Amino acid sequence: MTIRSLAGRMRCFNANLIAVVLGSLLVTTAFAEEDWLLKSQRMLKNIEGHAPPAWLNINPKQATDQQQALELMNAAKAIALGAHAHFPTAKTHTNLDPAKPTRLVFISFALGQAVLKNIFTEASGQEDVLLVFRGPRPNQKLPAFFSELKLLLKDIDPVPNIVIDPTRFAQWAVTSVPEIVVEAQGKALLRVKGVSSLTWLNAKQAAGSQGDLGRLGEVYDIAEIDLLSEIKRRMAAIDWQSKQHQAIVRFWAQQKFEVLPVATENRERLIDLTVTAPRDLFAPNGKLIIAVGTSVNPLDNLAFGLCLIVFDATDQKQLAFIKQLSCQDKDARHLYLATQLPRQHGWEALKDLENTLHSPVFLLTPDVRQRFQLQKVPTLVEQNSKQISVREVNMTALKAKPPL
Repeated sequence: MTIRSLAGRMRCFNANLIAVVLGSLLVTTAFAEEDWLLKSQRMLKNIEGHAPPAWLNINPKQATDQQQALELMNAAKAIALGAHAHFPTAKTHTNLDPAKPTRLVFISFALGQAVLKNIFTEASGQEDVLLVFRGPRPNQKLPAFFSELKLLLKDIDPVPNIVIDPTRFAQWAVTSVPEIVVEAQGKALLRVKGVSSLTWLNAKQAAGSQGDLGRLGEVYDIAEIDLLSEIKRRMAAIDWQSKQHQAIVRFWAQQKFEVLPVATENRERLIDLTVTAPRDLFAPNGKLIIAVGTSVNPLDNLAFGLCLIVFDATDQKQLAFIKQLSCQDKDARHLYLATQLPRQHGWEALKDLENTLHSPVFLLTPDVRQRFQLQKVPTLVEQNSKQISVREVNMTALKAKPPL
């Protein structure tokens, strides 16, 4: 799993969902039959009370499996790209017809250059033939492997289908070369050890031979590494716990916060959510919902239902303040939005903050900041009659309890 995909599960991502929930209030009345508010409240209810992201306590075995899959995918991609760069006229094994049997010829540099060159020449132009290596030689890089092949493929046109596929070696338990397996839908129609001649194979198939013909010639130990086992070995040697910690540190180091200055005076602004329809709005069934020029305030029919508490989580004075803060609407759902968190503590700081407030805490997003014209902290955002009240609080002027 990539860091990008892991970050998508973090709580700050859920704040984007909040922005959608809040933004939907602007069009609630225009599409009343969709009951946007109830949907939004259900979404918030599903978020609330969830445990921290499961990947923080991820099973090391699961992490290893995921990383192995990723590395194998990257390795396969590198092999494909390398082969295409060195042999641009070659057909890849993805061009093989899955409905027809594939003749797999398992080979190695242990067979010697002369034998390999004969195999390459014979397989040239035969699209149902796949020449399979297990990997590069020990300590050999893939570019060097392809360069070595390129010398043997000189003057052979078209280049035969050649792949590095350790999974096929494992699938058919191939431990020596040469070996041929005629594969069809996961089954071996015919296999033989010690033979690499496709002409001989064609004759046997024409005669109706099937099954395992056994060893009919000399075989050799495989000179190349098992690329699959090598990848697993390298993955096992990696300190995944350290990598995971580094990824978390990098995330918080790179996280962009919507930092706001501290309020120096008590100030309240009222936001009118009234919108005017720029054109006729119709329901899917063609019924006119709102005519052009009609002004609509979503709060006329549906309550806001939220009390947003925006604060700087790195300021202990603000934290102590909002702990005893009370919204005017006692039934409103409290939603805590932090403008920033201590980078050096990351998820631990978020966890401690949620334990302190006994509530989920979300990071303030640009959408929410702009929607409610947030300028200072701490700020309360809640409904006031048919408008939205944005109330900034000057804590330096407080002597006892905060204003209710």
